[in-house]
Amino acid sequence: MDVFEAINTTRSMRRLDPSRRVSDADLRTIVEAATKAPSGKNSQPTRWIVVTDPELRRQLGDVYRRCAASLMDDSEEPSLARSAWHLIEHFGEAPALIVACCEGAARRPASVFPAVQNALLAARALGLGTTLTTSHLQDEPAVKRILHIPDDVSTYCIIPVGYPLGRWAEAIRKPVEEVAYRDRWGIPLNA
Repeated sequence: MDVFEAINTTRSMRRLDPSRRVSDADLRTIVEAATKAPSGKNSQPTRWIVVTDPELRRQLGDVYRRCAASLMDDSEEPSLARSAWHLIEHFGEAPALIVACCEGAARRPASVFPAVQNALLAARALGLGTTLTTSHLQDEPAVKRILHIPDDVSTYCIIPVGYPLGRWAEAIRKPVEEVAYRDRWGIPLNA
């Protein structure tokens, strides 16, 4: 798949087929692609926990459900809200959950999230759906207990992975003219 096609069609896939297992080879390919991302001083601080055990996924789903439900906003666009509620109710049924972590007390998102994006793009290239979730951070200690994550390791996101029940398409995005400026705030990029 062309890199621009992957970028243009990678979107949050919250409805995943719980009956279709994701192969270990595909999960390894996703994590390997993630490890190729740039990081500050090439430190490669991101660590990955690939969760496929059904009981652990169920437990993480319980944490996610409690945390994400408390963050839901009734003013959400209806189809987005339905999609979000579907994920809340079925999070633990995703065939795999990938947890991005980083050692050390200081949070280093600039070295973690490029790797996460690589993982999302790799999954898309393999025909797998993903979505980046952070709601578990409302009760990160529970996730750390479930997965035996040491105290000096922070979690950044959990990525459900599976075969999508929806279809691939470009997500609606604002045009570049609305989000980019040249030289100073408010000056159109194409001025």
